[in-house]
Amino acid sequence: MRIGRWELSSLVDARFALDGGAVFGVVPRPEWERASEPDARNRVALLARCLLAVDRDARRVVLVDVGPGDKWEPARAERHALDRSAGGLDAALARHGLRREHVTDVVLTHLHLHHAGGVTRRDAAGHAALAFPRATHHVQRRHWAWAHGPSDRDGPSFLPEDFDVLGRSDRLHLVEGEAEILPDVELVVSEGHTVAQQLPRFHGDQTHLTFCGDLVPTRAHLEPSWIMAFDLQPVTTLEEKKVVLAEALEDDGIIAFGHDPNMAACRLREEEGHPVFREQVEL
Repeated sequence: MRIGRWELSSLVDARFALDGGAVFGVVPRPEWERASEPDARNRVALLARCLLAVDRDARRVVLVDVGPGDKWEPARAERHALDRSAGGLDAALARHGLRREHVTDVVLTHLHLHHAGGVTRRDAAGHAALAFPRATHHVQRRHWAWAHGPSDRDGPSFLPEDFDVLGRSDRLHLVEGEAEILPDVELVVSEGHTVAQQLPRFHGDQTHLTFCGDLVPTRAHLEPSWIMAFDLQPVTTLEEKKVVLAEALEDDGIIAFGHDPNMAACRLREEEGHPVFREQVEL
């Protein structure tokens, strides 16, 4: 898909699963299991989706989020049903004629392990090294600080070994709030899920695409009150979600999901004054 100057594609790093109650929060199981059937351990299937954005004229290759990566201990991988058998981002990039060295920019919505685990990987000597060594990595400054001193509630979502190498490199760009970091790429800051999550929005002629990270992780979460139990400020999530969906509805924008196992993105329509799912969009 093309939005303005950007060619956009959904890439999958891994399949994984999380507890359904954690994914859908206070929504009763009889309701959410119609949208996502759980396994015997009450886990629902998810994808670690990333977004590839290419501006060929400017020779920019942007990757939004990098998935969980391949450094997981066997016990953690088994608990999350982590499956990278399709080849991860290496295979996904190769299908577009690209390698990791071609990536010029990595935009991290936030540093939770399913989104930022792939920032580093093991080199030949077994040491952690940047997985995208030529890329500038864009992270919100307040989120970077939070990730290094999270609360007891969300601490397990951060694995500092995933991003410590980045902090010691010259490839980290700490962003101060909402900003246009590249031509026609705006960062929308969201505070509900975690402190200073950033949602990249790609602008085109009278439309846009917003990669929603964990604000709207799946199609089921288009319903404003369907909010993950992981969110630090669920009421803030609800209000932020309403704004993002209304903005998409206003100019026929596209909502891109970070974790939906069946679709990468969608457009919306209005029903009784509220934005609702209209149609799937292929990326």
